[in-house]
Amino acid sequence: MNVLNSLSQSIAKSLFLWFLGVTLFISFFVMDDFWERWINKIWVDPVMSKFDGHEWWTVILYSMLILGYYVYIYRKSESINLTRIVCIGVGTLLYLICFLSGKWDYTSIVEGYRCTAWSNLLFLLLAIGELVLLIHWWYGMKRNNKNEDLSKLEIEKNREVSDAYGRLPLVETTYNIMTTCFYKEGSFALAITGTWGSGKTTFINNLRGKYKANTVRQSIIDFEPWKNDTPDSIVRTFFTSLRNELQIYIPNMSSVFNDYIQMLLDEESAKPLKILNKSFQEIIGNQNPYETIKQKLGNTRHKIVVFIDDIDRLSPDEIKEVLRLIRNTANFPYIQFIAAYDKNYVCNALRNSGIGVPELYLEKFFNVEIALPKSEERIICQELKKEFRFPKTISEIWGIDAEDEKITQMIYYTPNNPNNSIMGCYLLPKVLHTIRDVIRFHNAFRMIAQVYKDQRIETEIEFQDLFYIELLRYKYNDLYSLLCNKPFALLELNDDKFGLKNDVKTCIENAAHGNEHVDIIYDILNYLFSFSDGVYSIHKLRSYDKYFMFRLDKKVMTVPEFMSLASKNEHEFSEAVQSLYENKYPLEFQNTIAALLNQISQLQKDENGQLYSPVDYRMIYEILSKLCKIDLPALRTEVSVAIGPHLVHLRCIDNLHFKALLNLYNFMEFTSGNHFDTDNFLLLILMRDNLQFKLYHKVGVEEQEIVHTFLLETTNQSNMTSALSKFIQNIQNDNIASEQLLIKLSDLSDIQVQYFKNCPDKLSELGFYLFYNCQDHIDLHTNQVYLKQEALDIMKNEILKCPENYFKKFIRTGRSSNPEFNTVSPEPYCFSIFGSCENFEEFLKGCNSQSQYETRVKNYWELYRNNSYRPIEFEGQGNVQEKIDNNFKKEIKQLKQLHYIKKEILQKGYVEKNINKMFESNDLYISLKGEISQIMCNMPHK
Repeated sequence: MNVLNSLSQSIAKSLFLWFLGVTLFISFFVMDDFWERWINKIWVDPVMSKFDGHEWWTVILYSMLILGYYVYIYRKSESINLTRIVCIGVGTLLYLICFLSGKWDYTSIVEGYRCTAWSNLLFLLLAIGELVLLIHWWYGMKRNNKNEDLSKLEIEKNREVSDAYGRLPLVETTYNIMTTCFYKEGSFALAITGTWGSGKTTFINNLRGKYKANTVRQSIIDFEPWKNDTPDSIVRTFFTSLRNELQIYIPNMSSVFNDYIQMLLDEESAKPLKILNKSFQEIIGNQNPYETIKQKLGNTRHKIVVFIDDIDRLSPDEIKEVLRLIRNTANFPYIQFIAAYDKNYVCNALRNSGIGVPELYLEKFFNVEIALPKSEERIICQELKKEFRFPKTISEIWGIDAEDEKITQMIYYTPNNPNNSIMGCYLLPKVLHTIRDVIRFHNAFRMIAQVYKDQRIETEIEFQDLFYIELLRYKYNDLYSLLCNKPFALLELNDDKFGLKNDVKTCIENAAHGNEHVDIIYDILNYLFSFSDGVYSIHKLRSYDKYFMFRLDKKVMTVPEFMSLASKNEHEFSEAVQSLYENKYPLEFQNTIAALLNQISQLQKDENGQLYSPVDYRMIYEILSKLCKIDLPALRTEVSVAIGPHLVHLRCIDNLHFKALLNLYNFMEFTSGNHFDTDNFLLLILMRDNLQFKLYHKVGVEEQEIVHTFLLETTNQSNMTSALSKFIQNIQNDNIASEQLLIKLSDLSDIQVQYFKNCPDKLSELGFYLFYNCQDHIDLHTNQVYLKQEALDIMKNEILKCPENYFKKFIRTGRSSNPEFNTVSPEPYCFSIFGSCENFEEFLKGCNSQSQYETRVKNYWELYRNNSYRPIEFEGQGNVQEKIDNNFKKEIKQLKQLHYIKKEILQKGYVEKNINKMFESNDLYISLKGEISQIMCNMPHK
C-alpha cells in the first residue's frame, strides 16, 4: 500500500515526466519502423557497423574499465548511487528492447546461441557490479548497527523515556482538541514552550504522529526555518513548500503562489514579458494573490498543519519573520501552525531587538500555549542510572556491578540524608534538569573516566568523588576552576585533609557572583569534603591533585615557579616577575601566595615534638618584600590581598616567625582592592588572651617588645595611627577590657606622637593626619578631642619655622558637593597649638611676609573674628572656592561696609534710607550683620 501511495504521489507531482516516459516506452512497440530507421541512421550505420570483426577486443577493454571502476567503488563507497542505478536500468531496458526485437545482428560467443552475444557481457557485468555493491552496503549497515550497540557515548537525541514524563495523555488531548480548530476566518496557532532539553521536540513528534495516523485528507508540512540564512529565504522556502504540497490537491495553485512570493519579496522582474503580463492582469482585473489563495482554500476546505520546531535557533529578525508568517502572510483558512520554542530565549531575543514586552507580543501570534513542565527528579535519576547501566561505564572501568548500592546512593544522594532511599529530595536533579543534561553529563563523565582507565590510575581515585567533581564542573565551572587552581579560597588543610572553611558559603557567593545556587554548590562540596570516606577520597592531600591533573595548563602558576624567584638577583627578579605576571592567569600571584602562606601555618611535629613549618617562611617572606617594590600596582594589590588572611590567622611557629609575620603588615597596600581590617588586627595583637590563643604559648615580655617594636617601626603609619586612635577610644569608653592590654595606653599614645615626630614634613597632608591622631583624651560630654601637649608643641615649633606652609593648610572647607553651598573654617587646633585665641592673633599680626597665603589667612581671620569666631557659611553667594582663591577680597569690602553702616547708625541715632538700602544689598552673612540688624530694629528710619 505504501508503494502504491508513493507511486501515485510521484505521478501527481511529475505528471508530465511520467506521461513522456510512458509515451516513449509505448512508441517503441507502436512506432517500430520509425525507431528502427532512426537507430540505424544515428547509431548502427555510423558507429556500430565500424566495429564489425573487432567486437571481442572492444568488449574486453570495456569490461576491464567496468571491473576497475567497481573494484575502486567497492573499496570506497559507503552508500548506493541511485542515479547510477537509474541510468544503468534505463540503458539496459533500451538495449533489451533492441536485442529482443530481432531487428539487428549481434556477434555471439557461442555460434548459434544468440543470447551469448558479446555485448550482453557488458550489461551483465554492470548488473553483477551493482548487486555486489548492494550486498556490500547491506552487510556494512548491519556491521555499523552492531557497533552502535557497543557505543560508549550517546548523541543528544530526542526520545521519549518510556512515557516517564506522562505526556502521552497530554498529546492525545491536544490532538483531539486541535482537530476541531480549523477555521474559515484564518489560521490557528499553538505554541509548545519549555526550557532547553525539556522534551519539546519529542512532544511535537508525538503530536505529528497523531496527525499522520489520521486517514482524513490533509496536508502536513514540516517547516525548518533555521535551515535558511535570511528572513527572505524563510519566506521563499515556506511558501514554496506550501505550493508544492497544495498543487497535488488544488489545481492552478503554482502560478498564484509564485506571484504571492514575488509580491512578498518585492522581486518583480524587469523583463518585458513580465511587465506586459502584470499590466495585462491589471487590465483584466485579477485580484491580489493572497485573496486568491484564501478564496481557493476557503472553497476547498483543505486542512493544512504546519509544524515548526526550534524557533529558538533563529536570530531576532528571523524569529519576527516566522511570527509574521503565522499571523499575517500565511494567515489562510483551515491552516494550523504548531510551533515549539524556548520562550525565555525568544523573549530575550525579541526584547534585544526593540520589543518592549515580548510576552504580550507573542500573545498576538499564538492562540494558545502549552508550557511543558520540568522533569520529575526521579526521572532524571532513573535516566542517569540507565546511562551507567547500558554503556557499563562504572562496571567497565572500576569493575563494580551496575546495581551496586554505592551507585544507587551516589545517584540518589540527598544532602540531609546521606544513607538515603529512592524517595527523597535529590541533589542530582538540582544540577541536571533535563534528559539532554543527563546525556551530556554522562558523555563527559565517561570520557574523563576513560582517561583514568587508559592511564591505569582509575583505582587511585573514588568514582563517587569524580562523579560529583564532574557534576560541579558541568554546571558551575567557575567554582570548579577555583577548586582546581585555588583550593584554599574554599578549603582549609588540617592533618593532610582538606575541609570546608567556616565561611565557605560566603566564599561561594562571592565566587559565583550571586547566591542563586549557593546551597546546591555547598551540598556538592559538602559531599566531597565531609561525607566522602574512601581510601583515595578527594579531601585527602595526596589524592587531591589526581582529580584535576589532566586539566593543568601552563597559565597556572606552580609553587616551584614562584619559589624560583628567591634565587634571582634584582634585575633577574624584576624580569621574571614581569614575565610570570603577563603569561599567567589573573590573580595567580595572589592565590599562589595565599596557598603558600596557608601551608606555613600547617605546623608539623619533628622527632622531638617541636613544631615546624613544611615550607621555609623566610624565603617566602623575602620574595614578598621584593614583590612589594615591583612597579606593578595591580600585582602589589594581589600581594596585599594574599597577606591579609595570613596576618589575621596569625599562626606562628615561634617568636622569630611572629616578628617576621608582623613585618608583613609593612608590605600591605591599602587600596580599593584590599580591605584589610587594621582595627581588628590591633585587637588581635594588643589583647593578651587573643594573642596567646594565636601563638599557642603564654605571652610575656618578649612578645610585648616584639609588638611594641612593630608598632613603633611600621611603615604604614597613617593606617596604624587611625586604628590606634579607635582602639584607645574603645579602651577609654570601657568597650574593651583594659586589664587585658599588652601595652599601656600611654605607651600607645606615645607611639602615635612618635609617628608625628618622625614625619619629615609635619605641615603636609600626612603630617596633619598623624598630628590629629596624637590624642590625649576625649571629653565624654562635649566629644571634644584633646591632643597630646607634646604633639602641640612640636607642631607650634614647625609653624614658627615656616608659617607659609601652615597658612597653605589653614583654611578648611566642608564636604559639600555643591560649589556655592559650603562652610569655611580655620585649622581646628590653631588655638590649642598657640595656647589661646589671643596668642594666635598675636602670632598672626607678627607675620609680615605679605604672601598670598598670609593675606588669605589674615582676611579670613578678620571675617572669622567678626562672626564670633564661628565657621562662616556661604549659601548661594557664588563659588566658595573662588572666594578662597581670591583671598576674600570682596568679603573684606563687604565687612568694611558693615562697619561703616554700624558707625553711621550709632552716630546719627536713626537709619537713613540709603543706609538701609546699602545694608540690604550686603550679602555677607556673619554675626556682625545680625548685630547691626538688631540695632536697626530699635532705631527710627528716615
